Amino acid sequence: MNHLKKETELLWASEKYTVMAKGYNFYKEVQRLMRDAQSDGDYTEITVMIAKFKVKPFERRALCNTLEHVWGYFKKSADEYDKKHFFELVETLRRSDDDYFDEIPYEIDLFLHYMLQKYPSDYLLRSTFIQR
Repeated sequence: MNHLKKETELLWASEKYTVMAKGYNFYKEVQRLMRDAQSDGDYTEITVMIAKFKVKPFERRALCNTLEHVWGYFKKSADEYDKKHFFELVETLRRSDDDYFDEIPYEIDLFLHYMLQKYPSDYLLRSTFIQR
């Protein structure tokens, strides 16, 4: 397998949820490029695009959507208290007056770290969305 292709696939796996939380359209764009990529130039373009999207602020609706995606890694093992608290945090975020955030709100970020410790996921451990 092409070295640059492998590197880009690993980068995308680690950045996927961060990009999704910046804007679902950004996520879909990179996903499409990954599917169609064939040359080193294509993979370089994807790497540059991921870097460009990473510096954008988190968009509230996209962040809520991403959190619900990430919940999928916890739903089978999480207890009722953790589930209730997680979705209360998402709902509070959904009702926020702010449309954009420079960082994931602190309480949500803290709870994601707690969840990842309590319910480990190898995939999420490699994700920049939680492990920054």
